[in-house]
Amino acid sequence: MTRRIDEIDLPDDPEAIFDAMEARGWTDGLPVIPPTPERVARMLSATGRPPGEVVARLPPARYDATVEKIAVNAVMAGCRPEYFPVVLAAVEATADPHFELFGVNTTTNPTIPFVVINGPVRHAIDVNCSWSVLGPGKRANATIGRALSLVMINLAGRIPDQACKATWKFPGAFTMCAGEYEEESPWAPLHVERGFARDESTVTLLSPNSALNVIDTESVDAGELLANLAAAMMGTGGNGVFPFYGLGELCVMLCPGHARLIAERFSKQQVRETLLERLRVPVERLSARRVRMMEAAGLGQIEDGQVRFARHDWQFLIFVAGGLGGYHSAVFNTFGDSRAVTRRIAPLPPAFAAAAARSS
Repeated sequence: MTRRIDEIDLPDDPEAIFDAMEARGWTDGLPVIPPTPERVARMLSATGRPPGEVVARLPPARYDATVEKIAVNAVMAGCRPEYFPVVLAAVEATADPHFELFGVNTTTNPTIPFVVINGPVRHAIDVNCSWSVLGPGKRANATIGRALSLVMINLAGRIPDQACKATWKFPGAFTMCAGEYEEESPWAPLHVERGFARDESTVTLLSPNSALNVIDTESVDAGELLANLAAAMMGTGGNGVFPFYGLGELCVMLCPGHARLIAERFSKQQVRETLLERLRVPVERLSARRVRMMEAAGLGQIEDGQVRFARHDWQFLIFVAGGLGGYHSAVFNTFGDSRAVTRRIAPLPPAFAAAAARSS
């Protein structure tokens, strides 16, 4: 399905431009940068891909998400041109069938796409991986996440009360983008675990529907810290308990201090295996009706009078991000049967790469 790019004449007045674009349903409710032909052309110059190339047809609307239309949304979000290859890779990742974008964009669940960036591009474009990660302050994080969100609105049709039926929306829908703090991780980076070379740059798309802060300043033993982390993850209202047992994923974003302590005893694979075994609660924690429905599903979720939260160790995605010295990590439930997807970020053209290197 094709959606036109319209050229409209507007006065040179930021408020008038914002009003006009809001009236057309092109914004997320926040002011945008006007996507003039000159700005869009500069954005397109950061990639060698043809403007008319269809990158994806994103559900539910399935408009043709061409390179040029994605560039329009990147301009509106405030991206610099050197961010554009990251945005393109993120759009490609959401289009992967394993991400299940139709469900993510139309569900009553508050889920949203979350961009995790790995590799050298983090330094080239100044992605925040440390203090106040996921918060305001860094243009790359804020605008890359927002560009993807605007693509969801304008090219996928994530319109509230039309296609998007979310009862409430996780505020990360405005923008949610982090870099992994690879230099402070005691383990291999997320993208290396997922089959890429360390010197490649990637985006990994997750589908969180919430974030839970996990504070632990007192543990001195890796096992104790991991037990506390597991206890924080045992909310019985999450998607993974029912009906998506064995399908969804649980994401753990460890601060560097927590990661170092856990790594004294555990490899990342051992962390996954430990969480898999620890994440279970007595059936009494759940309503009798829910327990009966689980039993009727016949998936083996109830075992020895306990309800398991996951069936496989691969359902736990773990990466390191956050400030040094603080002891706050985060856990995220993800949506239903949506799986994390990782895509390689294409290198910048030489002129952009040189400019990015000078500014980093």
